Amino acid sequence: MHLRPAPRRAPRYALAATAVVALLAGAATPSVAGTSETADEATSTTGAPTADDASSTSDAPAGPAEVRPQVAAAASPVAAVSAAPVPDRATVSVRIGDELGSTWLGGTNRRAVTIRDALTGESLADRNADRLVTPASTTKLLSAAAIVTGLDGEHTFTTRVVAGAEPDEVVVVAGGDMLLADGAGNPEAVAGHAGIGDLAAQTAAALQEDGGPEGTVRVRLDLSYVAGPHAMPTWSEHWIREGWSGRIVQLGRSGDRALPFNPSPASPEQEVARVFREALAKEGIEVVGAGDEDAQAQEVEAVEDATELASVESAAARDVLALALATSDNAMVEQLARQAAVADGGSAEREAVTAWIRQTVSEDYGLELDGVRIADASGLSDGTQIPVGVVADVLVAGADGSHPALQDVLAAGGLPIAGYTGTLATRFHRDRHDPAVGTARAKTGTLPGVSSLAGTVVSRDGRLLVYALTADDLDEGTAAIEAASVLDEVVAELARCGCQAE
Repeated sequence: MHLRPAPRRAPRYALAATAVVALLAGAATPSVAGTSETADEATSTTGAPTADDASSTSDAPAGPAEVRPQVAAAASPVAAVSAAPVPDRATVSVRIGDELGSTWLGGTNRRAVTIRDALTGESLADRNADRLVTPASTTKLLSAAAIVTGLDGEHTFTTRVVAGAEPDEVVVVAGGDMLLADGAGNPEAVAGHAGIGDLAAQTAAALQEDGGPEGTVRVRLDLSYVAGPHAMPTWSEHWIREGWSGRIVQLGRSGDRALPFNPSPASPEQEVARVFREALAKEGIEVVGAGDEDAQAQEVEAVEDATELASVESAAARDVLALALATSDNAMVEQLARQAAVADGGSAEREAVTAWIRQTVSEDYGLELDGVRIADASGLSDGTQIPVGVVADVLVAGADGSHPALQDVLAAGGLPIAGYTGTLATRFHRDRHDPAVGTARAKTGTLPGVSSLAGTVVSRDGRLLVYALTADDLDEGTAAIEAASVLDEVVAELARCGCQAE
């Protein structure tokens, strides 16, 4: 047994306002790092200047990523996790006992924990694992499990332009892509895979084939595809106004995704129309409203069997969902859940979508969901109650090979890497967290009074473990930041521990 000092309620952070923003952004909305296309869902980080920068040399690291502990080279060939020994249950409980005893985790009866062997599902440690708790954004794991049954991983979302009912009209038809680039699409990216500029170039070429349009062209919008409100009725307007969540749309620009204190536009679809008008004008087409930022495209329904002028395809649904999970993008998850529910024969109404998620997870994954309440797909609404045991069941299903579609999404970046990508880019930064850096992956969850973490980690002996951790009775103020650090310590202890019987 390893002796450690009794846990103290001492702050672990210099509590700058930016730290608070980074933590909350990581759980409820896309992190700033998460908007880049260079890692996990393709994220990268850059460091803020410090007081020492003035005396630094040109050889100084450019940011946290360069000074973060690096994963050591393997001393022996990598073996399958099935070859590693399963940790001893009693030893695991002892090793994480001090961390779970921290007063930063709030009320003792609201600390819910389960540790599982990923390949067998065997329980290695439990505390209040069956108790209904507020999961925050780890709800998205259940939603993802349902979404992959409604949308094939290779499915793409098509944005089209068709001829309008009148000779001078073209109609941009929404098809589920809210990640359009303004210019040309980037086939290597997820956000910005398809481009509005490409749509405009194709449209102009089609219009000019017959000598060009007669007179000016008017741009219309068809938003009938999986139509629904921009926000859940159960969301606080604060979340939208302050940028903690974007607007739920089936047509949008990647650059309009919300960030804390940088909310999405009031009408993301109209922003697509604006950029399309300008791009079409640059292609030599005279367009009504081009250059007028206040111009509004009329909403219509495209004529059935209208002539198609242009089309672009999003990245694969698997990769779009992985991006939504890694950046914890509430609007994207809600949008994908609506599409999947409708594709599976259901409705886009909130109650219908949440009922579909519950039914799909219960039937397709064989999970017992008695008492479970799901208020929305993202975990942002009040009222969602899910035991950590259910969250762990979903993660085991995504790790043991029984549900390859879910496994593909999680492996594609849906579970960020500790200390490096997505919402974990700003986590696992203390020395005591080092064993988990690069070896743990997780979905974060944060709401006022709630901190959650659920994912996988490789033990010191090379065994893959699943964990689901929630504390939903935290004090006000900085407790959420400290609680998150404690949960990181729990995971680091699992990575540090072979946890064989002592």
